[in-house]
Order: sequence, then structure tokens, then C-alpha cells
Amino acid sequence: MAARGRRAKRRQTQHILFGILGLTFVLAILGAAGYHFLARESGPDKVTLCPAKGPKGHYVLLVDKTDPLNFTQKQAFSVLLDDLVRKRLPEGYLLSVFVLGEDFKATAEPLVELCNPGSGENKSVLTSNVDWARRDYEQKFIKPLMQQAEALQGSKPAKASPIFEMLQLVAINGFRRHDVKGERRLFLMSDMLHNNGSYSMYRAAPDYSSFADTDYGRKTRADLRDVEVELYYLINTPQFQTRRNQKFWEEYFDKSGARLVEVRPLEG
Repeated sequence: MAARGRRAKRRQTQHILFGILGLTFVLAILGAAGYHFLARESGPDKVTLCPAKGPKGHYVLLVDKTDPLNFTQKQAFSVLLDDLVRKRLPEGYLLSVFVLGEDFKATAEPLVELCNPGSGENKSVLTSNVDWARRDYEQKFIKPLMQQAEALQGSKPAKASPIFEMLQLVAINGFRRHDVKGERRLFLMSDMLHNNGSYSMYRAAPDYSSFADTDYGRKTRADLRDVEVELYYLINTPQFQTRRNQKFWEEYFDKSGARLVEVRPLEG
């Protein structure tokens, strides 16, 4: 009788284990089905990867390619781009990538605009397909952005560096076009020496008050309200990239409604 009782208990335990395994399998199937249903109904945009309700924040990267990068600058830029794309940009945020060349009309539109869809690392395997999320993150988000690294680097010195005009276009075709209500941040990599036929920072030490009162200064004013700016200086001509130059840009961004929150020389 005792042996029969033990066998009955073993069978009962086996039934319970099989029941738990079966329930887990069913929940996994239901979770995957629910994930695909929600992805179809309210998932990210297939092109931009942005949330159905729109981006939660907006980062803009503007890279000056009017002067070629030296070897060390290329290494620093590669790390900067990788850090921004993989670590700095929060999930659900939009990243717009612009390039500054000598013809601002040719670079008026962003090279690429994508939202961070999330890598899936914080998602539950019961409610999400983590492998698919990781694949989409790497193939549809990381890869297209990192492929722009070469396009963001110049091969020869340009005859002009229209920084004011490009900042206007970033404001118009970047921040204003999307009008994201969350955090707005501009990452700017440049020597910050504007140079064209109308105004050149190579000819005289810049003074913002004097510049702002000119016709050209009023014409090139940008609207960067509520934008926080991180400036990465390309130190190519130190004799012109003085504290006075930095002060000019501090006042420029302040008058544009933005705030210069960080200034960092890029190595090289």
C-alpha cells in the first residue's frame, strides 16, 4: 500500500509539472501573438522606427565637413558617433543627422532620421520577441546610422563654411518640422569659424552684439527655443578659436533661445 501511495504521488507530481510546462508554453505563444498584434496596431513606424504616438524626444547631430579630419580627429569622431547612437540616445527618441558643407542648399535636409526602437534587453520574453527586437535594433537602427560616418567627413578643405545658414536649416528642417514636445538637444561638431562672402571669422575677432545689428546678422538668426547644445570643437586654427569666439557662440545660442550646456575640444 505504501509503495502504491508513493507511485500515486509521483504521478500526481508529474501531472503538475507537465501542467506547468504546458501553461508556460501557452503563455509564451499568447505573448508572442500579443506582441505581433500590438506591433501591428500600435507598434513603431516601419520607416522611422518612432513610437506610434510620436518621438519622446529629439536629438540632432550636425557635423561640419568643410575641413578634413586628421587621423586623431577621425578616431575621436568615431567614438563620439558610436557613443551618441548606442548610449546617449534614449529609447523612443528621434535622431536627425545633418552635415555642414560649403553649399548649405545641398545639405538642407537630414542625411538620415531614425528613432531608437530599443534593443529588447529590458523586455520580457513572455510578452516580446527579444531576438527580433535585437535584430531590428542592429539592422534597422544602428547599421544605417553608422553607415553615415564616411558621408559626415570631408575629403578636402571647402571654400566656405556657412554655419549660420546651416543652424537655421537645422532649426527649420529638424526641430521645427517634428515639433517634439520632449527633450531637444543639438550635438554640434565644428571649428565654429563661420566663413563666407558675407561674414568671416578669419578676418576679425567676432563680437556678437556688432554682428547681430548687421543686416546679415538679422537675416541669419535661428529659432532654437528650448534646445540644449553640446559643442565639440575641432581645433584646426587655434589662433582664431579663442575665448572670444566661444563667447560669441554662447551669446548667439542664448539669443536663439537655446542654451550651450557643454563645450569640449575634440582630440586632435
